[in-house]
Amino acid sequence: MFRTIQAGMVTTVVGKVAVSAVVAVRGVNEDLMDCYAKRLHNPFSSAVQVVASAQIRALSFNGIDWELQFQCQTPRGIQYARIGLWSARHGFRPYPLDPSIDRDALEIAYPPIVATLETTPVPLPQDDHYEFWLLDETDHYPLALLASCRLPTEMSQARIYPIWKAVSASQLELRNTPEEERRGAPPLSYRLEQNVKDRAGQNPQAKWFLRTPDGAGQWLNAANEVVDKLAAEHFPPLLLRETWRKPAEQDLCDRYLQRLAPRLLGLARLSLADRARVEQMASHYAQEVAAHFHLYPAIADPQRMTALRVEARLRDAVLVAAK
Repeated sequence: MFRTIQAGMVTTVVGKVAVSAVVAVRGVNEDLMDCYAKRLHNPFSSAVQVVASAQIRALSFNGIDWELQFQCQTPRGIQYARIGLWSARHGFRPYPLDPSIDRDALEIAYPPIVATLETTPVPLPQDDHYEFWLLDETDHYPLALLASCRLPTEMSQARIYPIWKAVSASQLELRNTPEEERRGAPPLSYRLEQNVKDRAGQNPQAKWFLRTPDGAGQWLNAANEVVDKLAAEHFPPLLLRETWRKPAEQDLCDRYLQRLAPRLLGLARLSLADRARVEQMASHYAQEVAAHFHLYPAIADPQRMTALRVEARLRDAVLVAAK
């Protein structure tokens, strides 16, 4: 397969987001596939689905289209080069290969990962249980999630500033109200970021926690030793504290989380009650719910979600007819 591809321009090394989202595969057996989903933070947008062996990995942001990347030696060390796209519908669509790639090794690594993609359903399990939380200056409890990882070694490797970022208002299509427009208010996401920054204080602090199956968190020091334990109720289920002091601050938070709701439903740790609440919040965005539905690890209200997916199909049909 790969021998028929002419070597072209050097393939682009994985972007910063993908590098930070994927960790080294455990074990040395090339046929042993590691399958997981890694949440993307600061700003939180979704989770990347990952299937990986010792030499090759596949990444997908939608659980449908997968980018295959092969580990290779470069002057800057071991990195990943993009080798092509794979989907169940279209099969493998190769990129021009870097001449330095070991094609024999690639021929061996390719079949097992494609076989895994063909047989492994999404969403993959989210096991990034190490979480880095920005703390509230007043009560020192978690305020906003900044990062997460799967292995304790990643915590020491991470360099994360204690500053929380929101998805931009333009990316979320989150508009200011007419009244906010009249008085020239900044975008909602920017104002929410400032509220979080103010609440974290002039000397913001953040801590690593290992989340346990009961939802609690073990506070870890620099040596990965457990210092203290925090009850589950202190960790915001939607990754941002939802209770605010002033009505205007509360309004910004509520509007932001409601707009993010179709993506938040992809979180695996949501309780049934929280999932039902977020499904209600997402009911204004039927088409986004339908697009992300296959990535939801659970459903609280099947009737509501079915209705939203039917609504999305009707809306899509109207758009097609209007063209």
